[in-house]
Amino acid sequence: MIVRRRTWLYRMAGQPFARVISFERPVTASIVRDALRRTVGIPLELWGRNNTDLLSLHK
Repeated sequence: MIVRRRTWLYRMAGQPFARVISFERPVTASIVRDALRRTVGIPLELWGRNNTDLLSLHK
């Protein structure tokens, strides 16, 4: 099963905390990696999140 999400968290090498990237439509991890590679570099870690996951991060 291919996971498609609108919101993704990523962490670059040397960064202690994850950052968020979001898209207008759900995309796969490979599309996210390509977008990050073109803009900020190759991510060390990548996580797909849905709306309920993000709500739990803010508590």
